Amino acid sequence: MKIQIIAVGHLKSGPEKELFDQYTKRLSYSLKVVEINNRQDQQIPASAYLKVLSEKDTIILLDETGENMTSRIFAQKLEAFSQIGKQISFIIGGADGIPEEIKRLGCFRISFGKLTWPHLLVRALLAEQLYRAQQIISNHPYHRD
Repeated sequence: MKIQIIAVGHLKSGPEKELFDQYTKRLSYSLKVVEINNRQDQQIPASAYLKVLSEKDTIILLDETGENMTSRIFAQKLEAFSQIGKQISFIIGGADGIPEEIKRLGCFRISFGKLTWPHLLVRALLAEQLYRAQQIISNHPYHRD
């Protein structure tokens, strides 16, 4: 399974990066991380995302309006998307969210709840859920319902 995470901002050294790295090192999936430069006073244009997306990508948006699901359902969806054979691209927007043009390209939206999460922390949450999904799919006892 090929996974790409497209995220606004740079994950510098610190607890968020350590947590992200801890889970991504455990993944057996091919993982690519693309960071989009941002400036606090500007919204990220759709073109910044389009540069790293392909029409062959299955695009999943991390968005507060997305579906709130269990880890087991997330694993099932991830496995189903992987069967399509395309790279799975997760998009994490910045403070101003994801441009509408990019939202229209997404085939699915996921929410990590109604709370607002810092986009750097969302990367760590996503990495853990990807690892958890991998373990669920392989019937490893890491995940407990």
